[in-house]
Amino acid sequence: MASSDDPKDPGARRVAGRLLGSLIVAGAVVAVVVTLLQWETRPQTDDATVRANFVGIAPQVNGHIVELHVRDNQQVKQGDLLFVVDPRPYEIALAKSRASLALTRKEVSGLRNGVSSADASVARAAAQLNASAADVVRREADPVAADAEIARLQAQRVASDAALQRARAEQRNAEDHLARLEPLLPEKFVTEDRVDEARTRRVSAAMAAEQARTSVLAADAALDEARAKKRGALATLDATRAQHVATEAALRQSRSERARAEDAVGQVEAMNARVAAAEAAVHSAELDLEYTRVRAPFNGRVVNLNISIGAFARSGAEVFTLVDTGTWYVMANFRETQLRHIPAGAPVDLYLQSHSGRRFRGTVVGLGWAVLPENGTSVNGLPRVERSLDWIRLAARFPVRIKVEDPDETFRIGASAVATVQGSRKREKP
Repeated sequence: MASSDDPKDPGARRVAGRLLGSLIVAGAVVAVVVTLLQWETRPQTDDATVRANFVGIAPQVNGHIVELHVRDNQQVKQGDLLFVVDPRPYEIALAKSRASLALTRKEVSGLRNGVSSADASVARAAAQLNASAADVVRREADPVAADAEIARLQAQRVASDAALQRARAEQRNAEDHLARLEPLLPEKFVTEDRVDEARTRRVSAAMAAEQARTSVLAADAALDEARAKKRGALATLDATRAQHVATEAALRQSRSERARAEDAVGQVEAMNARVAAAEAAVHSAELDLEYTRVRAPFNGRVVNLNISIGAFARSGAEVFTLVDTGTWYVMANFRETQLRHIPAGAPVDLYLQSHSGRRFRGTVVGLGWAVLPENGTSVNGLPRVERSLDWIRLAARFPVRIKVEDPDETFRIGASAVATVQGSRKREKP
């Protein structure tokens, strides 16, 4: 029985060996294929660091720190009071600006009263101008009336002179007639009644001539008086016109003073510029006083705190750093050959080297589009190309930003991490 089984044993062992070898080769091939698929569909890198947004906390006013409410590495919430800068100088500045505002309002009120007074002056000057214009019109009629009176008196004087000439002619005739009759009376060629009549006629003619001469003299006197009145009317008209010009100048001055008073008020439509400037100074002082109490802009952790109470804080100078613990990122550097397998929005498995046994979830936010090249940069506008030739070309690495979905207290900026992207294989277009 044993002798019959011996020839079969070597063949069976060979078959088993071949089968085992085939299984080993097949397993190796499967392992290689799985590894390649894993490489393409699940890109992984351990060149990754934890990042977070952070800001330098700096006061917006100068002064000594009188209160410090945080310590290094302390967790704070948004709105928590971090530290206080000495507020006393800013309280004084606020009180001064409020007093200046009250004084400005009083000044503006007084200036507005000045505008009202200027309005009254303008109205008064306008009324005086109207009265002066009416007086000028009235005075302009006086020379015209004087000319008419002079013309009338001149005509009257001409008539009086003509009457005087007639009276004198009649007087001469009466005297000549009497002179002819008187020599005839002794000779009884004429009666004594005719001589008496001639004498009476001569006396009447003399009286008429004298009356006519008196009328001429009166006409001359009236004419001289009318001419004097005309000269007076013209002088009065010139004075009235001069007064009218002065009244116009007074009105212009009143309007100019009113405009200056209105400009001094500083009213621009519905806003008073002087009061608005004083109010803005008050708001600025209030803001500076508020800036003395520095608060946390977001939830975060205080780091790099190296000051104490009494330190002088300068505006814009960082006192410490506040890390935003609400959002964490991992910056993973992948080879450029892996980028086509990392789509935006792909899920990522994250592991911290400080806690390698715990898996965190993440999401690809975006891929970096620029890194600083080692050579080929520009110098003075010309490309710089190295003379050396590298036979081995290493794939460049590009940063991929990954947002951490479930961070905990173990995350620290700069911590090392391992990132595995749950991507999908993409075929390249021919």
